[in-house]
Amino acid sequence: MLPWLLVFSTLSLGAWGDSSWDKTQVKHLSERLQDLFGNISQLTGKGRLDLYDVSTMVSRVEWGVGAVGCNTPLTMPVGFLITHHLPGLECHDQTTCSQRVLELQAHHVHKNSWCDVAYNFLVGDDGRVYEGVGWGVQGVHTQGYNNISLGFAFFGTKEGHSPSPAALSAMEHLVAYAVRKGHLSPMYVQPFLVKGENCLVPLQKASPKKACPDIVTRSAWEARETHCPKLTLPAKYAVIIHTAERTCNTSEECRRLVQTMQSLLMDRFDSCDIPYNFLVGQDGAIYEGVGWNVQGSRNPGYNDIALGIAFMGTFSGTPPNAAALEAAQTLVQCAVDKGYLTPDYLLVGQSDIVNTLSPGKALYNIISTWPHFKQ
Repeated sequence: MLPWLLVFSTLSLGAWGDSSWDKTQVKHLSERLQDLFGNISQLTGKGRLDLYDVSTMVSRVEWGVGAVGCNTPLTMPVGFLITHHLPGLECHDQTTCSQRVLELQAHHVHKNSWCDVAYNFLVGDDGRVYEGVGWGVQGVHTQGYNNISLGFAFFGTKEGHSPSPAALSAMEHLVAYAVRKGHLSPMYVQPFLVKGENCLVPLQKASPKKACPDIVTRSAWEARETHCPKLTLPAKYAVIIHTAERTCNTSEECRRLVQTMQSLLMDRFDSCDIPYNFLVGQDGAIYEGVGWNVQGSRNPGYNDIALGIAFMGTFSGTPPNAAALEAAQTLVQCAVDKGYLTPDYLLVGQSDIVNTLSPGKALYNIISTWPHFKQ
């Protein structure tokens, strides 16, 4: 079964203003949210949550609209939950919060040309749940996830503040209800933060720009022609992988290894190509896999929004050498500078998103110190 990934981000809508958060506020909210969702499995497992735990739900009719404008069905249970925090919509009672949701829906429909309000449900600072497009319909909250996730959103908080205890409790009950009723998979992991905006996650210090590394092109290692799906750019993730095979230490050896790897995967496993965007050799060189514009195939659920960078070799006990590590870091920075990777990207090890030992403990320990590594 595919475990669901709980992803937190914020949606900055311009018309609603910007949020200004310091590190203490960020840390406090992150801890509160992790404690909150850490309780969900206990509550659902003990059977303590039922329909009445979301009895404070405000229907679409109650907050001022009729039928849902979106009609793309959402297959249940979904494996992902996306939770946003909306700045600039302060409210603390049902009347005001209903007006804020109505304003948000109008903004999404008339300014963004979306089919309806973006979320499946919204949680106001008054502690009530407001029906968005509901359970069985796809929202338009997060590109690449709308067809496999539920989108929930906190709103109504005072500028620069965390959601109220009532809002956090309402969100807890809403998520637990979704699990119990089969809308959301019961298999989940601890959340990590997607640094999409400026609310829940501290900004990273800008890295000094370096020249892009020399990349050994596909033609140079005599790659076969293939036609794999295109990658949506800029990517949001950089995923570090190891190939779990033999390594290479010279240019000629690495070229042969990449070529052999491609042939094996295409001929024996019917892959459309080598499954990585780029590969890193112990010779300190970068080898073009499927490149910038094509999806890799080693990270289910992320292939269309991530760049996969694979170190050739197995790095459970011994890490790659300094030349390889520097080449990989330079490649990541180059991807940001050239617009292939969003400036607020999240760096993860493959084991953070897939049930695998890759990229190996020794390599994982090193990348955990790199900029933008998941918190």
